[in-house]
Amino acid sequence: MKSDAKLLVKPLVLTGVLTLAFVALHAGWLGDVTEEDLLRQLFSQHRAIAWPVFTLGSIVYTALGAPRQVLAFCCGYLLGGWWGGLLATLLTALGALLTMVAVRLTGLDWLRQRHGRRIERVREILADDTWLWICVIRLMPVGSNLLTNIAAALAGLNLRQVLAGSLLGYLPQSLLFAYAGRGMALQDNTKLWVSLGLLAMSSVLAWYLYHHGFKQRLVRFNGSLDDDA
Repeated sequence: MKSDAKLLVKPLVLTGVLTLAFVALHAGWLGDVTEEDLLRQLFSQHRAIAWPVFTLGSIVYTALGAPRQVLAFCCGYLLGGWWGGLLATLLTALGALLTMVAVRLTGLDWLRQRHGRRIERVREILADDTWLWICVIRLMPVGSNLLTNIAAALAGLNLRQVLAGSLLGYLPQSLLFAYAGRGMALQDNTKLWVSLGLLAMSSVLAWYLYHHGFKQRLVRFNGSLDDDA
């Protein structure tokens, strides 16, 4: 049990620090400063290192399971709705890839031993048309991005298909929050309405895909777990 806890210490600490930083910004603990102010300072005072720091920081940030919506908002603030959404999608997908590669390299045999049966069921559900079902999962506004990445890695799913599905699934929400970020930057209500429209479209698409295939697979999955219990 102690070794299991040690494996989780660093991710939990880093995630806690990042969460505390965002809470501090929004609560005003650091004074009259916001994420936008920090971005302005970074890109105006440190142009040479701004993009490398932002890119690498964003990949690690999403790899640890932090909210990708915040990243999309910041990218939209910097680059606009369309390009900001594309950049946020790419960075989030690279973060997911980093998590999956790290899980495969570290092994995490204790997780396989403890949840081997469930991991096998995940493989059975997602092995066929992997990219499509990963896309559906990414489109849904609920669930944990980090847990999905870990489960995909442990189940041995094809990384290319997971990455392709993730890129497609991340895009609508990334565009949504990127347009919201740009709207806030320019105080443009039109871009905020665009973001709401994207939210509606992505929700309808997720609902359609869920009820036309994925729901049936989940029912079969739950039934097989009940039979094994």
